[in-house]
Amino acid sequence: MPRIKLTKSAIDKLPTPESDTVYWDTASPGFGVKVTPKGRKVFIVLYRIGGAGSRLRKYTIGPYGRVTLHQARVAAQRVFAAKHEGRDPAAEKREAKRRVVADRVEDLLETFIEQRVSQSRSAKEISRLLRREVGTPWAGRSIHEITKRDVVEVISAIEQRGAPSAANKTLKCLKTFLRWCVGRAVLDHPLPKACHCLQRKSLATGSWTMTNSLK
Repeated sequence: MPRIKLTKSAIDKLPTPESDTVYWDTASPGFGVKVTPKGRKVFIVLYRIGGAGSRLRKYTIGPYGRVTLHQARVAAQRVFAAKHEGRDPAAEKREAKRRVVADRVEDLLETFIEQRVSQSRSAKEISRLLRREVGTPWAGRSIHEITKRDVVEVISAIEQRGAPSAANKTLKCLKTFLRWCVGRAVLDHPLPKACHCLQRKSLATGSWTMTNSLK
C-alpha cells in the first residue's frame, strides 16, 4: 500500500482505483485514507493490541468530507491512546452500536413491566401509563439516545394536557424504570440525574422546570 504525506490537497487529488486502496500517512503510522472504486474516501486506523505478531484491528473513523483531515488525525490519536491503555477501540465501537440497536425503550419497558410492575397492585394502571406516556413517544429509540431534555418534554406534555396527577405518576414510574435499567447494567446512571432535577415552579402554574444542575 502506498505511503504519502496526507494533506487536504493530496487527498483531493487521489485517483479512483480499480480496487480498494489505502494511502498510509507517513507522519502517523497506522493512520490512512481508504479510496474505493466508487471514489469514496474513508479515514481508517490499523493497530495491534497484543504487540508484534498479533492480529491487526481496523477502526473506521469516517468518510472524508463529513470528517476533516484534522478531525481524523485527532480521532486517530485517541484510538492509539486507547490502544496503549490496553483497550480495543474497534471492539468498543461495535459494542456501542450493538447496544443502540438492542436496548430499545419499548423492549426494555415491556421487560420492566413483566419483571417489576406486574408484581404491583396497580400493575394495569402503571403498565398502561408507561406504554402510553413513555413507550409511545420514545418508540423505536434506544435508551442510550434519551436525554434529560426528552424526559422534561414527556412530563411537560402530560402536564400541558391538564393532567398534573398523571405527570407526577409518570415521573415517579420513570424514575423507577431508569433505576431498574441501571440495576440491569443497561445504563451506567439514571439519565444524568434528569428525573431528580425536574421540579415544579409552583402549585399555581403547575409547570415544570429544570434546576441549575442541568445547565
